[in-house]
Amino acid sequence: MFDCTQGKKFIFLYIKWMLTSNPIKKFSLEIQLMKWGAANSRWIRKKFQRRLFYVYGCDVSHSACIAENTLFPHPIGIVIGSNVKIKPDCIIYQQVTIGGNFDTDNSMATIESGVRIGAGAKIIGKLTVCENSVIGANSTITKSVPANSVVVGINQILRRTIL
Repeated sequence: MFDCTQGKKFIFLYIKWMLTSNPIKKFSLEIQLMKWGAANSRWIRKKFQRRLFYVYGCDVSHSACIAENTLFPHPIGIVIGSNVKIKPDCIIYQQVTIGGNFDTDNSMATIESGVRIGAGAKIIGKLTVCENSVIGANSTITKSVPANSVVVGINQILRRTIL
């Protein structure tokens, strides 16, 4: 069923998307429009999901749960799987992959608030990256990360607390 308030939200997001020229803001708005389309209009979902793919080279699943104020400073080549949960105030740089492994349960990562994920990082499998952690560039993470940690390389936690 189509809700009138949902239609107003779409119009507001669409106008905001049309008027902005900043690619960082435009990318986030396109994700929000795709999410709106997933709930209300298959055609709109496909339009914005294809746009994310062809314009930015990003594969973002429409069933991923991404907070509205997640920041993508360089939105190129990002892959976000279907059951990924990204909470508010995260920063995700270019070429990041957040997805599942080859398990049959299709469970994926949860990224808590305030996490910064460096360029080229890979977060694979069912795990949680706890709040205010930093994932270094080109890191591969396959197990959960404690809060306020810095992680580099392959699952190497350098520091348990960030100053």
